[in-house]
Amino acid sequence: MRKIFMMLLCFISESFFCQTYHFDYKCYDVETQLKGNYKGNKRANIIYFSSENKNIIAYNYFFSQQPNRNFIIYDYHANLAFSYSINRDSNFSSLNFNQKSQINKYPDELIIKRIDVQNIGENQFIIKTYSSLKNKRSNLELKVTVMKSDYPMPVIHFLDLNPNIHSKIYDALLANLDSENYRLMEVVSNHRNGVVMLDDFSKCEKINLKILTDYKSES
Repeated sequence: MRKIFMMLLCFISESFFCQTYHFDYKCYDVETQLKGNYKGNKRANIIYFSSENKNIIAYNYFFSQQPNRNFIIYDYHANLAFSYSINRDSNFSSLNFNQKSQINKYPDELIIKRIDVQNIGENQFIIKTYSSLKNKRSNLELKVTVMKSDYPMPVIHFLDLNPNIHSKIYDALLANLDSENYRLMEVVSNHRNGVVMLDDFSKCEKINLKILTDYKSES
């Protein structure tokens, strides 16, 4: 009886303090600067997402000056972010917890009052954002290629701009598609400041990854 009680206590404790996140897809983001001070520079990021829960997404990325990659889980429903370090090979046995934090909300880096979306071919679109309803000059231009998928489009953050701006862009794009079941294949971003970036998302694969986050790690 004591053994059963202890097992039950451990189960309740784990359920209370821990959260399991399940990811069933990962896509590679091969990021290349086409124009700007660092023209030709490349960086490979990995995005993990759930086809059944758009509130959960994880990013696995690195900067050249860092010895390890960064792995961050965003839970937008709980407004929590879990930060880890992981080795360059993205071997999850090397996953090391750093911190849990609230997802901060920052003011929009761009004023966007209008978004125009133009279909320029099969599954290709030009998206332009404007700082006012009457402006003729856009403050951001995107050339987006999408393809049909078996799941709703995950909201991948491919710009160095906050989630609110990404939400506006995705909403405008989805309004021009016949369903939500598409995924990004390629995005060329013209920031209108001399920097043009290419994000290639063409390589995606089905996975079965579960990460157990330990709420106790914060204390």
